[in-house]
Amino acid sequence: MLVAEAVCVARRESRASLRAAAYFVSALANNLPDVDIVYTWITRPRPLGSLLHHRGHTHTLLLSALGAWLLGLAIWRWFSRRNADAVPADRRLLVGLALAGVVLHLCLDLGNNYGVHPFWPVSGRWFYGDSIFIIEPSWWAIAIPVVAEALERRWLKVLLWVLLTAVLLLCWFLPFVSMTSRLTLLAVTALSLLVAKRTSPSTRIRVTLAAALAVPLVFGLASTRAKAALREATQAAFPALTVLDVATTPMPANPTCWEGLVAGEQAGVYRVLRASVALGPGPANDCKAGMDVEPSAPVTVLTRANHGGVRWLSAYSTEVSALARLRETDCRFRAMLRFARLPYVSASGKIAGDLRYDRGSGLDFADLPLPAPPALEDCPRWVPGWAEPRAELFR
Repeated sequence: MLVAEAVCVARRESRASLRAAAYFVSALANNLPDVDIVYTWITRPRPLGSLLHHRGHTHTLLLSALGAWLLGLAIWRWFSRRNADAVPADRRLLVGLALAGVVLHLCLDLGNNYGVHPFWPVSGRWFYGDSIFIIEPSWWAIAIPVVAEALERRWLKVLLWVLLTAVLLLCWFLPFVSMTSRLTLLAVTALSLLVAKRTSPSTRIRVTLAAALAVPLVFGLASTRAKAALREATQAAFPALTVLDVATTPMPANPTCWEGLVAGEQAGVYRVLRASVALGPGPANDCKAGMDVEPSAPVTVLTRANHGGVRWLSAYSTEVSALARLRETDCRFRAMLRFARLPYVSASGKIAGDLRYDRGSGLDFADLPLPAPPALEDCPRWVPGWAEPRAELFR
């Protein structure tokens, strides 16, 4: 909606009907790639369908662009039939916003540690940004006051403010959101409202877009520092470990506190180390990221000394050969490995999952039950050909 408002302001567009169509197509297109949730049922057992098909084919540049083009043309036909003053430039506006919407969606999904594989069918490789919390409240605080001020429909203004209020309240009561982050979000909301009320449309759009772009820039730079700190700490505490991957996630509205996961191999043993990383001036203990995790994976508590802002929390270990045997003999686990960036198997061998999302002792959304080995006819169907994130373990 902010993008649509920015384009309308740049065009000095005053027609309420076109502005409404621009908002509508932009909002739809920004959510269009998530249409893949309607067919996740085709691959079983659960949750394989969700893990393999969500952020799947509709999250590729090829199919998302095709869907956006069709959506833009459909909205254009609907708009042109109801408005005699519609011109070809309006069609370009609506189709352009649709295409921009899906690209923006892919970029935002790239920002977190879940990942996307946008270049299929050329490549099925996953790409991870590791820099943005899955629902980053800073963007809500920046954008909603400005967008709400630009809207003419009162019910929509109220709806946006209700959503923002709900997010701010949620952040206030979630234990892993720091008091500094809560106060910062309130201050950003107040400043955004002041900009919306006291400046011209063009000024408030420029300021808001600059602030919105500053969020991924700040978190991206902080992610680079957090990963460097993790690699340095790993080298100091586990010098024999060959690091395969480092995944990081910030706390909401807090680029100074990160949860980090380091995957590596040492003498035929696969290990995943969990740590909190504090980038601020305070001690490492001030950052609580990852300390609320009680995984179902068989982890051991790490007692290694803090290294700078890195505080070691726990470690998962298993023989690479054991994972390779399970991969060879269980088609469900083999399918799971096309998603799992940090795979694990429970001590009983009855659950497999991804340590990024193994946060509770029960079954999390990425945990796959593995009862008795399946018959060939019970193997998962319609398994997409995404590249295995940890394929190097099995070469």
